[in-house]
Amino acid sequence: MQLSDYSLVSLQVFTNLEFKEPKEGACKEQLGIDFDFGQQANAPIYRIDLKIQCNFGRSAFHRNRYRIKIGIQSIFEFEEGYSEEDVPKLLIPNGLAITYSLARGIVSQATAQCKHGKFILPTVNFMEIFRKKMEKEKHQKES
Repeated sequence: MQLSDYSLVSLQVFTNLEFKEPKEGACKEQLGIDFDFGQQANAPIYRIDLKIQCNFGRSAFHRNRYRIKIGIQSIFEFEEGYSEEDVPKLLIPNGLAITYSLARGIVSQATAQCKHGKFILPTVNFMEIFRKKMEKEKHQKES
């Protein structure tokens, strides 16, 4: 599996101009992540679309330095010989982690010039996010 390309689809950064550091420790960010993936034209080339929202709720934004929304797309190529059953096992955890790391770099670079300084998106467990997404889709199909 090789990352062959990526593109920033969208980026919004809002600075909380009224933010004040809390007296007791940092505020926990409210993070929302969604993704989709698919194969391109029966080739061993796969696309991941990743959407991240951080502190989009009013109260979460009020307690934190930034409200962030980013969309990023990455393209991964597989060598010939990988079975279609093996691709998701590699693509989901690894491709999502790679794509998320790209988004983290873009966000930290963009916020480095903002009033409150650089912000790094929190670390996430993509296996847990994938499991929850599959459960949600299963319940939607059953309804």
